[in-house]
Amino acid sequence: MSSFCATLSILSSNEDSSSSSCKISSLKDQRGRYKRRRTLETSIKETSTLVYDGHAWRKYGQKKILNGKYPRNYFRCTHKFDQGCQANKQLLQQVSAFPGHDSRRKMRTSMVQNPGVKSVGNFSTRFSLPSFLKRVKKLTDSQKDSISRTGFGNLLLIQTQMLSKNLLVELMERWDYEKRAFVLPPGEITISLLDVALILGLRVTGSPVLLREDTPFLDLEREYNVALWNRKITVASLEQRLDSLAETNNEDFVRSFLLYMFGTFLFPNTNGKIDSRYVYLLRDIDKVNSFAWGAAVLADVFHWLCRRKKEKLQYVGGCLIFLQIWCYEHIDIARPCLLNYRSTFPRICNWESTKSHHRQWFTTKFKELETNQIIWNLEPTSDESNSDIIKELIVAEKRTLPDLNTRSSVDTPPHIDHTVTSGYQSMGHLIVDLEAESESESNRPAYGMQNLSSDAVSLRETVSGSACHYLDKEKELTERSQTSGANVAILISNDDDWEDDLPKKSQTLEEQIVHLKKKIGDLTRENKILKNQLFSSLKFEEQNKKLMDEIGNLRQENQELSESTNCLVTRLEKLVVDEITDTLDNESIENNL
Repeated sequence: MSSFCATLSILSSNEDSSSSSCKISSLKDQRGRYKRRRTLETSIKETSTLVYDGHAWRKYGQKKILNGKYPRNYFRCTHKFDQGCQANKQLLQQVSAFPGHDSRRKMRTSMVQNPGVKSVGNFSTRFSLPSFLKRVKKLTDSQKDSISRTGFGNLLLIQTQMLSKNLLVELMERWDYEKRAFVLPPGEITISLLDVALILGLRVTGSPVLLREDTPFLDLEREYNVALWNRKITVASLEQRLDSLAETNNEDFVRSFLLYMFGTFLFPNTNGKIDSRYVYLLRDIDKVNSFAWGAAVLADVFHWLCRRKKEKLQYVGGCLIFLQIWCYEHIDIARPCLLNYRSTFPRICNWESTKSHHRQWFTTKFKELETNQIIWNLEPTSDESNSDIIKELIVAEKRTLPDLNTRSSVDTPPHIDHTVTSGYQSMGHLIVDLEAESESESNRPAYGMQNLSSDAVSLRETVSGSACHYLDKEKELTERSQTSGANVAILISNDDDWEDDLPKKSQTLEEQIVHLKKKIGDLTRENKILKNQLFSSLKFEEQNKKLMDEIGNLRQENQELSESTNCLVTRLEKLVVDEITDTLDNESIENNL
């Protein structure tokens, strides 16, 4: 009792000093063990099948469960070290305890994520710059020269860049698919064809990139294991094909490399496959550099921006590194240092890799964006102006200036601000009119002749001296696309191309007719061969029947001969026996005498 009173007095005298110990004891449970402080949010989800949650995970371990059939798998965010994401996930597969239901399995996932750190970019993509650069490093000098002759040589100069998903997701959140522009606090800004030419070094004028539904099926496509009813080529098969070709430098290698570049760098999509109709555009390697591939890249980027904003897609395709470098060029947010003090062409080679930041940091930076942090129009340098790609674009814009001056005198309002003019070049701007048709990704043909999901229509080559005005025809095109779902082409070409449009169409039709005639000839030959085989088979059957009849007759004759021989043998035996008996009788008679 005395000891109990002593302890009470000690506790009463040390009330002030016990506050610190209470903090430690509060973490203990009834058994005296320490509990882990729950500072993270946990969510548990049970599903009958594996569900893609839109995040990028990397497995780092597993643990065997006592009396369990399947282990517990542990995952962490792929960007834990480069962007500081603390999200992790546990995945456990369980077998149903009911008899006869062993095939039904439940997947329990628990994602623990720090509430102070938002998830790294709520989108996924198959865009893979490292895969493309890894393939470029394997090229020989002769192979690089062959690819450069197709017009894609500038892409071989690209250095390693880290894709900043937090920057891209905040930029894409500010895209307005109705205005076809990024809506920022200082004003609106969009992407122009000059941006594509300066950043990627791809041609934006020339023959349009058209993937039509009636594109002829070539024998070249069969070499990539493509069928007429499923005109898709997997990126994995192209990678294996390039590995087998190794240092071979021929048209097959160049065509396979370009298709691989389309699927991983320029036009990646959701399923990791490339439309085999590109092979029709690449059938003549010498004419590949005549297409406006840069305009096709821009149309694809617009397509994915509009689809993501309108349909809330978790997956984003397109050339995302172009979008990131475009942001560096126009917006001063997380802009890295330049590699050289002198600008090089293309501009994608000028920038170092950016530093990683949390998404909340980008959110505040975009909200606090000021006018002096935006470069509304990119101006080509003297070296860039000497490039053939930029020269062709300048010539194409100058040819449309007279028509545009007359149009701007009627359409241009007296007051112009950045919300109208931003994103278009002072030298003359190419307006991107977008039209839409809600259509699934699997049915989207391409970037020239393509069904864009209620957002893209065509790139019209028009020039505006000071302001950008969407044409009244856009509404008609939008209504027509929603009702008819017609394919629309990217119309980026020079005036000479417009004048020669009909001869080119007639020439392509004649080529298709010749190709169809060849196919018809091959089919008729095959038909004749099959008919001959059928006739020969019928003759063989008739001969077989005759031989069978002859065999039957021979068998009957054989039976008759066998019967007759048996009769003769029996007769001979009787004669021999009779002669023997007669001789014996005669001998007996002679003996008796």
